[in-house]
Amino acid sequence: MLNRNSLAFGASIGALLPLAFYLLFQEVVLVERNGLQVPLFDQPTSLVLALAVNILPFSRLMKNERYEQTGKGILLSTFLYAAVFVFLKFFKEI
Repeated sequence: MLNRNSLAFGASIGALLPLAFYLLFQEVVLVERNGLQVPLFDQPTSLVLALAVNILPFSRLMKNERYEQTGKGILLSTFLYAAVFVFLKFFKEI
């Protein structure tokens, strides 16, 4: 089992949490009167919001000095996701 204060544990939290929220944001729809289901958020907005979810555990863990490595792992995952998003946004036109 992973140590609670390890870079790997933080990276796994930082990778899985935005993924779960992205899937959740894709399921949230705004129903219009004519029966068509329109997504509440478009894809780039869903990606950014899902990535922003990492702020909550990161700020909570960095306040506690015992879990500094876990916070760094979350930050590492966030930067990797952000780099992928920027690449997709500007070079692949998502």
